[in-house]
Amino acid sequence: MSQQQTPSATGSDQTTGTVQVVLVDNDILALKMLREIMSAWPRVAITWTEHNGSDAFDHYRQCESGIRDLPDLFITDISMRGLSGVDMSRAIRYTNGTMPILGITSYEPTQFYHDAADAGMQAVIGKNELSALKSIIFEVPGRAHLRIRQEGLPYILSLSQQEKQVLTMCSHGYSNADIAQVLDVSPSTINTYITRASRKMGVASKREAVALWTKTIGL
Repeated sequence: MSQQQTPSATGSDQTTGTVQVVLVDNDILALKMLREIMSAWPRVAITWTEHNGSDAFDHYRQCESGIRDLPDLFITDISMRGLSGVDMSRAIRYTNGTMPILGITSYEPTQFYHDAADAGMQAVIGKNELSALKSIIFEVPGRAHLRIRQEGLPYILSLSQQEKQVLTMCSHGYSNADIAQVLDVSPSTINTYITRASRKMGVASKREAVALWTKTIGL
């Protein structure tokens, strides 16, 4: 569905009656299986897939900017490398109030309900329960969009590339001095990146920032 088209109440392309679906899962075999299953459903088209959360979010931003078509339904694994499905959902929902986001997981879905609903997802189901796809158990997209806008810019959208890079290296155990040497900057510059990132993430220390970022990127 192009950005010029308006989705129907069910989220399908009014022109063709086909629901354009995106699949994101860091398990390549599971991703292939889900694509094969859903491609066989009537009036469902898998428009693109990704197996890394960060790449998926970059791909979505291209859709949002008009470079690619926006999907009607976004289905993402909850726990992924690169960027978790929950954090990706919050970042998407900050700017998008119409596209349903469905979380899928190989684990017990109920353990993710609170975080997923808070991040603007519409449901979380087990990967073996795709028959429950039409169940909407959380907020509708528009209401979640307004709530998340009121809560402020998600830190995923506010962190600079340098801040993300430094946090990732910290998550891998590099010291500030090590990072400064690798990036060819002063240690004080690294401290500045960490301080700014901590403020944007709403935490009070480097330890909290690194712990939150480690969870975010699935390490």
